[in-house]
Amino acid sequence: MKSCIILCGGWARRMGQDKGLMIFHDKPMIIHVLDTVKIIANEIILILRDNNQLEKYQKILYSRENLTIHTDLIKDQGPLGGIYTGLTYINSSYALVIPCDSPFIKDSFIEKIFSFMINEYDVVVPQWPDGCLEPLHAIYHKRNVKIIKEHLNEGKRDVKSLLNKLKVKYVKVDSLDETGRSFRNLNQPEDLKIK
Repeated sequence: MKSCIILCGGWARRMGQDKGLMIFHDKPMIIHVLDTVKIIANEIILILRDNNQLEKYQKILYSRENLTIHTDLIKDQGPLGGIYTGLTYINSSYALVIPCDSPFIKDSFIEKIFSFMINEYDVVVPQWPDGCLEPLHAIYHKRNVKIIKEHLNEGKRDVKSLLNKLKVKYVKVDSLDETGRSFRNLNQPEDLKIK
């Protein structure tokens, strides 16, 4: 199965640096994610904050196949701005959004979540048993670009609040990854010691 993946770069306040470039198990976190998605995706788009961040990533990603890199079209809008930019540039009808600090993402998770995407939905979002959502491990349809831009223009940057405006398919996390590891983000210095 071939698919489109949007990777969003991020900054860790608690770590004081760019999460995708942080070394985890001897290589930058973004490389862990790319190594998993490159087998599945025929289109990979990395969205970064600005040209400064772009220069740093280009040094380690200079020869990656099927990877294009863009900076946010609307600056300082957080992950929702990254989703907006990514959807604007994709050639596919929809894409899976993954944060760059998810080094445990499984190819089986990616394959399973794409099986839930049908044209009648605007987004497919994993949901935990307690109701918590994973909107940054979700599939978004390209037609959402206009709605996302309007949402941002209203001053709303929260991805979860956007879901109220979309037709959402919620999928149980354990049906996508029974271990839950695909959703594990690294946000604290001690997380870098995880096996």
